[in-house]
Amino acid sequence: MPKKTARSKPKRTPRKKSIRTAPASRKLLVMVHGAGTFPEDWYKPLFAAIENELGHSFAYLPIYYADVTNRQSMRVLETPEQSKFKNDFQRELQKSFDAARASPTIPSDRAVSIAGLPAPLERFAGITQELADYFFNASVRAEIQARLTAKLDQAKQQSKEIVIASLSLGTVVCFDVLKQFADRYKIALGFTTGAPIAKLRRVGRYDENLGAITLQNVARWHNVYDTTDWIADPLGPG
Repeated sequence: MPKKTARSKPKRTPRKKSIRTAPASRKLLVMVHGAGTFPEDWYKPLFAAIENELGHSFAYLPIYYADVTNRQSMRVLETPEQSKFKNDFQRELQKSFDAARASPTIPSDRAVSIAGLPAPLERFAGITQELADYFFNASVRAEIQARLTAKLDQAKQQSKEIVIASLSLGTVVCFDVLKQFADRYKIALGFTTGAPIAKLRRVGRYDENLGAITLQNVARWHNVYDTTDWIADPLGPG
């Protein structure tokens, strides 16, 4: 019988241990500032404070448009419709300011800045003018909305869950953009803070039409407001 020879076992190549990295965050915050004068890096101290509170970093994309709203050369000749809007909106601000000043719930640290002073007409005029520029100057409105949609397009490529937060005039910009394109982005969570949208509805700028803003396209929406804030209101029926 033929002699059996021992078969050598093939050498096993040692397997390298795979290094598992933590998955990237699925949520990305898109943040839109409000009316007023802001530097281009306006978001840095705010987001640093948020990260310090959270104890970790998070993904975000800030929107900047103050250079547009403060561009005096883009202002157009005021029309009767624009003048009526400004007068009507300032009356709404005055009503809210008077109600806030008379409110018994104003904290003592705010009583000095609200209850003891006349209406801040320069602040009324400032927010009213920026809203008028936005609504009545098509180039201003188009440029601001284009900046938000560009960031939302970027956010869509980077994350499966978009969280969008906005303040003051920024809430109006977000509302207008999402009415058109919310079905394109599928927002997981939206925050509006200091939103004048209810006042704008009362002066005829909005109606009950929400466009593409549905539960399928904006899963959750939180409106944050102070009951003594003369710009913001609750949002809802009525």
